[in-house]
Amino acid sequence: MKNKKKKVVLVDIFFQHLAQTGIKTYTDNLLIQIEKYQGDSFTFIVFPSKESIKRSKMFKGKTARWKNLWFQLRYFFHKLLVLPVLSIWYKTDIVFSPDILSPIWTRGKRVSVIHDAFFWETPEHYNKLWRKLYLFLLQTSVRLGTNVITVSHYAKTTVSKYLVSASPLTAIPTGLDLKIKNLDELEQPPLHTPYFLHVGVMEKRKNLKMLIEAFAVFLERQPSDYSLVLVGQRGPREALDDHDGILSMVKKYQLEDKVIFTGYLSKEQLSRYYKYAEAYVFPSINEGFGLPVLEAFSFGLPVLIGPQGALQEVGGDAVLVSKSFEARDFASIMFKIIEDSQLRESLKQLGYERLSLFTGQKFLLSLTDYFNHITNE
Repeated sequence: MKNKKKKVVLVDIFFQHLAQTGIKTYTDNLLIQIEKYQGDSFTFIVFPSKESIKRSKMFKGKTARWKNLWFQLRYFFHKLLVLPVLSIWYKTDIVFSPDILSPIWTRGKRVSVIHDAFFWETPEHYNKLWRKLYLFLLQTSVRLGTNVITVSHYAKTTVSKYLVSASPLTAIPTGLDLKIKNLDELEQPPLHTPYFLHVGVMEKRKNLKMLIEAFAVFLERQPSDYSLVLVGQRGPREALDDHDGILSMVKKYQLEDKVIFTGYLSKEQLSRYYKYAEAYVFPSINEGFGLPVLEAFSFGLPVLIGPQGALQEVGGDAVLVSKSFEARDFASIMFKIIEDSQLRESLKQLGYERLSLFTGQKFLLSLTDYFNHITNE
């Protein structure tokens, strides 16, 4: 009896040249699961190679406008010409694009991952011409048969309001291989004062200016030596970046000695900040999934969020949700978490339990089941 022929999946990671936020984390974890895959149903081909992405530094960090333009030209050339040619060369059954946009045509099925509805909901954050072209290509690709998956049920609901698709959108939640972290008793905490922690690029949607105001309100109610630590860099594009506005809020409330900007941190340095934080604060107003919530759970941190759909879906009953995105409401849950030790311990245990719902293994199993489904139709 002949062995069953494996289906060929071409995984496009070209966007990793530029990606710094959620898509990067999603793709990095996808590649980890692909490397672990030992099934006999699929052959995964990753293009470009991870090594070439690591070597390329041209588009990392805050880039000049001419570099952004050059990347966009290369990106569209890659999607519209390179991937179709590669799909013929490799005789693909599926071309998988974790970065939203699929080619208009390829050999086999096409699958796009749409992480959120930002392109439709916040058009002011994007160049008008670029956004128009991007959405035109996205809609055309979907109209011509590209299958769409989203990273959460919340994202599926929001995206479906704007995207017309011949086939139904499918939600496949992201999964991470996160182990519960323990404190190293010999390790020194990064600060000598208790602190709240936020990790992520300083984009406007992260709502960090409100967080600064909430922290100022918190200190009014609870005069203390608490600090607020913001880990991360400027937003990758000028239209999205909120770094200067955040600095202005810090000066407005005279919190220069209370709000700590660490910039980029190594994995080891970041782990220290996670381990010793009082709580993780995530007031973002727009997320497709919310991977930092799971990261915080793995360190046993209570997580405080605003009333945002995707974060509530991921966090479930293991997060503390403010009544609104108003500073005083968010300050109230900051105050509550430091006053109630039983609540902190309860959220810690619930967070550990929540991690088991979002493992990398479950994610890849759901993804390969989906691939089998669409190729067997």
